Amino acid sequence: MKKHLVKSAFFLSILCGNAFHTSAQLRFSSLDSLFAFADRNSNTSKIAYQQNLLAKWTKVAAIANTINFRDPVSFSSTNNILLPVNFIPAEAFGGPAGSFRQLTLGQQYVSNFNFNPQIDLINAQNWARVKSAEINKDLTELSNHLNKKSLHESIAAAYYNILSINEQIVANTQSLINADSLVFIVKNKYSVGIARQQDANNAQVNLLVVKDKLQQLQINREQQLNALKILCDIPAEKTLTLENTQTPETTVATGSSLESKYVSLQSEYLRNEWRVNRLSMMPVVSLVYYQGWQQNSNSAFFDNNAKWIQSKYFGLRITVPFPPDANKLSQNYSAKINSGIAALNATHSRLQNELANKGLELDYEKALNSFQIAKEINQLKLMNYEKSLNQYKEGILSTDLLLNAFTDLLNSQLNTASSNASLNYAKARIMINNSFK
Repeated sequence: MKKHLVKSAFFLSILCGNAFHTSAQLRFSSLDSLFAFADRNSNTSKIAYQQNLLAKWTKVAAIANTINFRDPVSFSSTNNILLPVNFIPAEAFGGPAGSFRQLTLGQQYVSNFNFNPQIDLINAQNWARVKSAEINKDLTELSNHLNKKSLHESIAAAYYNILSINEQIVANTQSLINADSLVFIVKNKYSVGIARQQDANNAQVNLLVVKDKLQQLQINREQQLNALKILCDIPAEKTLTLENTQTPETTVATGSSLESKYVSLQSEYLRNEWRVNRLSMMPVVSLVYYQGWQQNSNSAFFDNNAKWIQSKYFGLRITVPFPPDANKLSQNYSAKINSGIAALNATHSRLQNELANKGLELDYEKALNSFQIAKEINQLKLMNYEKSLNQYKEGILSTDLLLNAFTDLLNSQLNTASSNASLNYAKARIMINNSFK
């Protein structure tokens, strides 16, 4: 009975362990699935949403500010503890000429309540800022698209690096088995006096070198996985499993104009900001209204025996900046210079964009040639190693030459895996470039 309980507990622990592993594991079968996850969860995507929202409300505020409605309401209650003393000619009260009579004028308790709404009818500067807010909204969206494009490229680089490392680990693991077999073969030859002690030592060194490479690759894979988790904002405790069931086949860069659009729009924004600064010198016409109430008393605040005196007015107000503000003049000239610089950058960006698309195709051709040559070299190195192993077993090849053939084969396998990753990344960059218009 006890044995049965122990066995049941053991299987239950395995099931629980598998369930936990499944809940803590993320599997991605393609680069597109990784992109979809990053677009939903990455910090870059979340910040982009907030920035777009901020740009939207900045535009709303600019539209509302075209009328610049103000409605200041104020209330004050003043206790004039000591009222000022005035000297009035005594003649006004029937006194002798040349003499003065001391009088205290005013009320001790004074309460004021007023409101003064104003609306701008003509404010050219604020009207121009609406256009700047619209351009800024478009700039923010383009900037976020560029950040997303950069994020996708970084994810693609990490993704194919990890897949390449996985291939290299497989090749290295098989090489470790082969290296262990070589140690066994050389030691057998040494035991019968056919091989030297140095040959046995070199075979053992070769095994240790392969083992070290395998360990370094495993550590490098963990580093790349951590980098990918940071890019996609994946929790550290999650286990990632990457597969490659879909390889991008696009090899023609149809062109991404995001960078060029961004620079051109930035030029338009700075040109409009220059216009805003010029219009700051224009007069502002406002519709104003005032209504107020005042109560004066020598008895107390809010005296029931004292009346509230009402006053009001309505009219137009024209505000002219005179003399011109030196700081505004300086800002105007700075905006003009920045606008000119942005126009030059826009022209350069269009040329750069055309050459960048061509550069992507050249990078692909370079990666394709390197991969094809790496595959051919790997086949030749494999043939050399197999022949060298057979010749060594027959006793017509030295141990040093066999180990050299082994090392050459391993290096060619690792180089082929690395070249394949570079090729897939070059394809992915073209695909990403074409998808961001």
